[in-house]
Amino acid sequence: GITVDNKLSFDTHVTALKKDCFRLIRNVVKKRFIFSNDQMKLVVNSIVACRLDYCNSIYFGINENLLNQLQLIQNAAAKAVVGLYKHDHLGETLKELHWLPIKYRVQFKLLLLVYKCLNGLGPDYLMSMFRYADFNHSIYFHEPRVLSHYGERSFQKTGPKLWNCLPLELKSCSNIDIFKSLLLLLSQRIDNITITLSCLLS
Repeated sequence: GITVDNKLSFDTHVTALKKDCFRLIRNVVKKRFIFSNDQMKLVVNSIVACRLDYCNSIYFGINENLLNQLQLIQNAAAKAVVGLYKHDHLGETLKELHWLPIKYRVQFKLLLLVYKCLNGLGPDYLMSMFRYADFNHSIYFHEPRVLSHYGERSFQKTGPKLWNCLPLELKSCSNIDIFKSLLLLLSQRIDNITITLSCLLS
């Protein structure tokens, strides 16, 4: 589940999640000798990565320190999969495992949810949040004006903001599997497309 505090900082939740995930990682590493790398990846995905991905859209806009704490969990999980020690350099391990860093996993989840809403695959209460910027405009969404930090983090605000930054090729994609593949490819090439995704990173 999710632990919600009165400031929506998710500090308590991330602290508990980190403690739980590191305990699981330590237990798995003790048994690493009986698993191949592929088996380790499956196990770690099943017990750690799924916890990081659970309701991860709530992490959009949280404190940078908390985001770093979540990234530490993913880094430790990646090291466990490939057999690196705690203080070993991670290098390109995340890319080799085809894992997006936490920040981009959150954006990926939000954009996928927006795509589902646009194509009748999302719940009605979320689909009703979006309206196009101009009459009969199928590319850009109107970004609602908000008056607080909490509003800036809301799906009604972040969904249009992230969607408007996407290339036309992704916005016009008619198949969800192709959309996910293209979005994943775009996220993996993030270092080379800072102009295209500059507003995603703001």
